[in-house]
Amino acid sequence: MDEFERHGIGVVTGRDACARALRSAELTSDPGGGSPSVLLRDGEDHTRLRAVLREIIAGLEPVPADLRTSIETTVTGLGTSFDLVRGFARPVAGAVTSALLGVPLDDVFLDHLEATTANLDVFGGVDRAGQASAFRLAVQLSRTPAGPGGLTALREAHAAGRLDEDELMFTPVVLAHAAYENSLNFLAGAGLQLATSGPRTVRELVTAICPARYVLRFGPDGPVAISLADGLPFGLGRHACPGSGVAVAEGEIALAALAKVLAVGCRVGEVRWKTHPVFHGPERAVVTLASGDG
Repeated sequence: MDEFERHGIGVVTGRDACARALRSAELTSDPGGGSPSVLLRDGEDHTRLRAVLREIIAGLEPVPADLRTSIETTVTGLGTSFDLVRGFARPVAGAVTSALLGVPLDDVFLDHLEATTANLDVFGGVDRAGQASAFRLAVQLSRTPAGPGGLTALREAHAAGRLDEDELMFTPVVLAHAAYENSLNFLAGAGLQLATSGPRTVRELVTAICPARYVLRFGPDGPVAISLADGLPFGLGRHACPGSGVAVAEGEIALAALAKVLAVGCRVGEVRWKTHPVFHGPERAVVTLASGDG
């Protein structure tokens, strides 16, 4: 909270106050300046872009059988010692993001995706490295051949006049970042809970773990950061997460498979947490299974 206040950003906390703020017509996601990002739009432009994204996300509802198999295969092949972030959460979140876009994503792409701040430019554009990564990915995706999936759907929406050139360039990065970053942090955090506290349902974990802790809004008194950590993990109102169903299904598949792996018992070490004021999750957490203790 001190970090927000240092940048002149007010903070709203408490579930009731945050719910009112998220639904408020006086607070907008649009800071001005004509951003092509659906996350920094309101009104007709936001509605139009969100409709295209909902059509894309619907392609993973329910989760396709081949994607389910890929996730389960990744988790069952973890071995006797693994990092919950790099070994478990990253490949699962990467596979879902790849399926959403309809293109293969390598480690270099995922590295740049983690470096972007496409979801919330909290400090008014001072993160030049994050902006550079986002722009690099936008250019890369614009040149990528695409099969069935989100990238092709976005190109078709552009051809039909539903997206302009800037929206076509940057929407794939926003979509990829939202799908990947939040899943990465949630799965790693939820996996750590399972490894240290025992079985819990995904619904319980979704409520307890909030990978995107704040969203930014702009009002008559200036910008405010609204907490999602008080039981509002997917937000509310017109900007509520359109991919919440996919996120929960992804978690159910991956965490059910992980629970079976952890059933033999384990110990956890080298736990480090990210320090970003918005995106919350472990940076590293090494699990060693009881059968791998030697």
